[in-house]
Order: sequence, then structure tokens, then C-alpha cells
Amino acid sequence: MTCAELAAVGLPAAYVPLPLRGGEQRLNAEPAIAAGGALLVDDADINPAWIETTLTPVLTDPERIAKLSAHASAAGAPDADVILARHVLTAVAEQRSIASRGSE
Repeated sequence: MTCAELAAVGLPAAYVPLPLRGGEQRLNAEPAIAAGGALLVDDADINPAWIETTLTPVLTDPERIAKLSAHASAAGAPDADVILARHVLTAVAEQRSIASRGSE
């Protein structure tokens, strides 16, 4: 959800996905990265040198931050909360329907 939340508000990020559970964190970050609204660094590669050579130049460049923000916004869904709520309500309604058929 963090990736979706950041993209929804246009907040660029530097994602450091942990190499767990089949790489789902990397998959979640890919839309923002592909849109140019986020950076990606492997967990094994995050170190002071990466921060100094890659992250600090971005953080100190207001124009680059503005571009990243615009791209992050384009990758996000500003109504993600509504979409998620609809999915949850649909799933609950389906489960109730199945349960009520089983009790007949």
C-alpha cells in the first residue's frame, strides 16, 4: 500500500525492496519506477556511497524532485481509496451471498 499511497499524492520515493516473498515489494514499486516517479536500489546495494552519488544529487535538485513528483502522480490513482473500498465491499457481499446459499 505504501507504493500506491505515495503515488496517489505524487510523492517520489527511493524504494529499497527486501528480497523476501518472491520479490513482491519490487513488483509493487515497478509502476512508479517505470513512470519515472521513483528510484530503485537493491537492498544489498544501499550504502553511504549510493546515498552520496545517487540520492543526494536528486534531493538537492528541486527541478528533478518536481519532475519525479509529476511522474509519481501519473503512476498513481488519486481515488485508490474508493477503488479499494469497492473491492472490499464486493468481496464481503460475495461472501455473504455464498454463506446465505449454504445455509438454505
